[in-house]
Amino acid sequence: MGNYNTFFNFNTPSGDEFVKIIEYLDQKRQETVNQEILSRYNPSTLPPYPRRLKEFVSENRSEELIKALTYLESHQILLISGVGGVGKSTLARALVDLRPVNVPEPFWFSFHDNQDAKLSDILEKLAAYMNAPEIVSFKAERREPGKIDIDKLTGELHRRSEIWLIFDDLSTILADQNYTDKEIELLFFSLRHNTHNAKVIITSRVLPIFENGESLIDVVEDEEKQHLNGLRTDFAVDYLARNGLGEVEPQKLEELATGVDGHLLALKLLVELVKRFGAKDILADLNMYQKEKEDTIKKARRLFDKLAGDEKEFLERISVYRELVSMKGLKDMFTENTSIDIVKKLVDKSLLETDHNGSYWLHPLIQEFSYGDLKDKKEAHMLAVKYYLSLPLPKNPTKKEDLQPVIEAHYHACEAGEYDFAADIIWRYNLPSLLNLWENPRTLIDIYKKLLPDDHFKDKPVLKDKQTHGAVLGNLGTAYSNLGEPRKAIEYYEQALKISREIGDRRGEGNHLGNLGLAYSDLGEPRKAIEYYEQALKISRETGDRRGEGNHLGNLGLAYSDLGEPRKAIEFLKQSLSIGKAIEDPRIISICEKKLKELDGTDDNEN
Repeated sequence: MGNYNTFFNFNTPSGDEFVKIIEYLDQKRQETVNQEILSRYNPSTLPPYPRRLKEFVSENRSEELIKALTYLESHQILLISGVGGVGKSTLARALVDLRPVNVPEPFWFSFHDNQDAKLSDILEKLAAYMNAPEIVSFKAERREPGKIDIDKLTGELHRRSEIWLIFDDLSTILADQNYTDKEIELLFFSLRHNTHNAKVIITSRVLPIFENGESLIDVVEDEEKQHLNGLRTDFAVDYLARNGLGEVEPQKLEELATGVDGHLLALKLLVELVKRFGAKDILADLNMYQKEKEDTIKKARRLFDKLAGDEKEFLERISVYRELVSMKGLKDMFTENTSIDIVKKLVDKSLLETDHNGSYWLHPLIQEFSYGDLKDKKEAHMLAVKYYLSLPLPKNPTKKEDLQPVIEAHYHACEAGEYDFAADIIWRYNLPSLLNLWENPRTLIDIYKKLLPDDHFKDKPVLKDKQTHGAVLGNLGTAYSNLGEPRKAIEYYEQALKISREIGDRRGEGNHLGNLGLAYSDLGEPRKAIEYYEQALKISRETGDRRGEGNHLGNLGLAYSDLGEPRKAIEFLKQSLSIGKAIEDPRIISICEKKLKELDGTDDNEN
């Protein structure tokens, strides 16, 4: 599209000017040459952007839009910062329609909607968006993604022409401006410093700071920062008038607008409050807030409390949901005192958002206010568990997203303090096996960690059932082993082994001993591995565990092969193969036959 300045002919661009530009850009995107570029990318899921909101942003945020577009021409990363509820996400969404014509629909990732997201989740979504499977080679290699995978991403971004990557609400994963996830921090550090052709747009309440003290963006003296404030007074007054307060005196509208510093969410609340209580009443409230020297967020909070009224209790209960929820999910939070038309009332009051297609959610700030006041959090979280477990699942799930309702049910059970029930959920729906199959060990680790105390080994267990606690520790060890971290796996296997011995769980003891053998084998210590395999084999024979016996015999064969003792290796592998055939275990049969074929003839050369 070239320099945006060629499109703006006024010092203060108008909303009409933006509308014309958007129409022009949409028309140009239909041209064949641009269609060829755009079709190379899979569409990302953008947030709803209804026509009325589009018109509002074009009219009231024109200065901010041109400032952001101009900034993007000479910078790689645009950070849109500002207090909660000021409209950061909406501004980012508005920029999408103003991107150059040869730039595909941007990649959009919301940290608010993906609060447990890991680097692997982000890379998977980017790989799908870019049709670039090489970015997620770590999955096939069954390892944790790291710098090498991020370098693959930035390398691919360097090879391609310009695309936009939008990361919404980054502050969700920040603590005092610092990243809580080191792998995600590495991603943004790379996007900041590596050479590539992407434009990265980030919204955040605060300026993110890297571990080395460096900022996500350069903070240059006298340079205009992309910090989003409330609407300019004349725009805020116009917003109030156009949204139902046209009969209110202009002077009072100005007082209302300045009383909340043009804060967008507060303005939405003001519209409904003035309709219900009158301008005089609300201005009196704002004057009181001013005397108490309350900041913008506290003012918005007080307005929310007044507007919510009797519906506040319901808002508090639905605030436990982390994702978009259906009408059924809302109704599951009803009590005998809930008004049958409460959903319509809340939508009308702008306290509940909807896409008018069956999905509902709370504005992040409204959710924050509501959840903070929720007294019986356990009850609300357990109602959420009930809702998610009632949702139908695909008959043959093939990816993590297919089981997201189960993952959400597990999360809410943990938040309710019902840890044993949460553990039962993951066993009942076979989450460990399926997530392992789909190579999602990091998700499994997060799931298991929620079932453990802060100090996994020293603090009192949160699970009442000791055997379940031991199983979680053992499975966490397996997840770390699958990530290529055998030393960390050993720590968990040893704790799980200790518990199995304490409660007399011989089968569990055998499993943990076998896993310890595998971990030491991964560390290149076959002799130590053999010690554990032999103990595990003895227990499997005592308990009549034929599959376990076959596995341990096979592992002994592999260990002796690593030691350069093929005769012993063949002896154990043949015993394992015999059991594998007897119990019809294809995995044991395949491994043994393959290894025996490799060893064929080598025992003749053994000294």
